[in-house]
Amino acid sequence: MRKTAFIAATMVLIAGCHIMSPAVSYEQKLQPWVGKSAEELYDTWGTPNQTTQINDNTIMVTYAEVTNSPIDGDFEPYANELNYEALAVPSFGIMASSPLYYCRTSFVLKNDIVTDFNFNGDDCI
Repeated sequence: MRKTAFIAATMVLIAGCHIMSPAVSYEQKLQPWVGKSAEELYDTWGTPNQTTQINDNTIMVTYAEVTNSPIDGDFEPYANELNYEALAVPSFGIMASSPLYYCRTSFVLKNDIVTDFNFNGDDCI
């Protein structure tokens, strides 16, 4: 009985963490764009950085934002999620370049209507 309760509590905790993740929050911000017109998208987001023709009536438009500092002020977005000690190397006195933070957001437009979206990056908020 205790084992079942523990498993149930753990699943609720994991589900709660997933719901509060930044990616889910950004996904929730993008979801309302599905069903909007291309004109509405361009009016709000501006000219895309890249447009890719998928077929005769479908295109994918991509917006990319790259900055030297994070949009949300979080300089270590994965501090508690990733640990790659093998990549920690001494600087040997060489000046490190400024880190780049980015978010790439793409929308699929079918017959000038947003039908889907996709995003990746370490600074999608």
